[in-house]
Amino acid sequence: MSNSPIRYGVAGLGRSGWNIHVANIRPRDDAELAAVVDPLQERRQEAKTEFGCQTYEELSQMLNQENIDVIVVATPSAFHASDTISALKASKHVICEKPMALNVEEADQMIAQAKESNKHLFIHQNRRFDRQFTHLKKVVESGQIGQLYHVRNYSNSFVRRDDWQTLSKNGGGVLNNTCPHNLDAILQLLGAPVINVMGDLQQISSAGDVEDHVKAFLRASNGCTADMEITSAQNIAADMPSWILCGSHGTLTSDGRKSVIRWFESGEDGEVDVVEGAARDRAYAWQAKPLNWQEETVEAKSPNIGNFYDNVTKVLRHNHEMVVTPESVREVIRVIAEIRKGTKFDGKATKA
Repeated sequence: MSNSPIRYGVAGLGRSGWNIHVANIRPRDDAELAAVVDPLQERRQEAKTEFGCQTYEELSQMLNQENIDVIVVATPSAFHASDTISALKASKHVICEKPMALNVEEADQMIAQAKESNKHLFIHQNRRFDRQFTHLKKVVESGQIGQLYHVRNYSNSFVRRDDWQTLSKNGGGVLNNTCPHNLDAILQLLGAPVINVMGDLQQISSAGDVEDHVKAFLRASNGCTADMEITSAQNIAADMPSWILCGSHGTLTSDGRKSVIRWFESGEDGEVDVVEGAARDRAYAWQAKPLNWQEETVEAKSPNIGNFYDNVTKVLRHNHEMVVTPESVREVIRVIAEIRKGTKFDGKATKA
């Protein structure tokens, strides 16, 4: 087992490649930036000046460099599958940015190539390590709010984007490039495979030919449902909770910083019997016995479990289990495809 630093090659030095991946590699004693790829000379020079690494204009050139352990694919979304497969065929481990792929067929090809090459395929669904997500998961698993039956996730902004992610040819759009994080969290919370999906995609404020507003309703095989609304076309004055978790005897409401949990103890509610006939006092009738509701406000953070790159190191150097398996992210891609079906952004219908 080697204790030498893991040598990374980063393909794409844009927002994700430089601001996320290089930023995570930079401070690590167990990591070294060995090479970068980018079509812009000034970006390549920036990396060479700081890290003394090799630089290339094209991924195919970097794949010939032997002393690279892991290729980070941070190229535009439309190239994630092809670039990942090329790197795996070159016998490199791969970290692929989200979205993993543009469809299930691509995701399956990536998984199959990783197995054939006997290399690890990491998908950068890094929010699985966020302390907010682990907090939500911990509350659900604790049973504090009872059996989870509904999840609501909401995020809004109003922006008028004009960058490459506003074009379908690049795999752009809010569903491909923002929602994978939200969907990944939702799928982990639901606790069962999604069997029914209804989605609505709209383009409201941004340039290009893709959606900037996403609404989706999901139902899992265990009956739990989820309502997701991710939009960059709303300017809401009031603060809206980002997460609401509804359980059989409690509810969690979270704004990402604090969570308010209201619950009553299991078994306290008892049975409610229907009283037939005319409603008492011509009014709605409620259970006579009041419930002993409890409430607490807690920080929306669970203990730190490390980050995505910590897990990469543990897998490659210490044979630990991968936290985010490509098979689990394939399910995100499948649900994205179901949300897209029947909308004018499904790749089949013509834009109105």
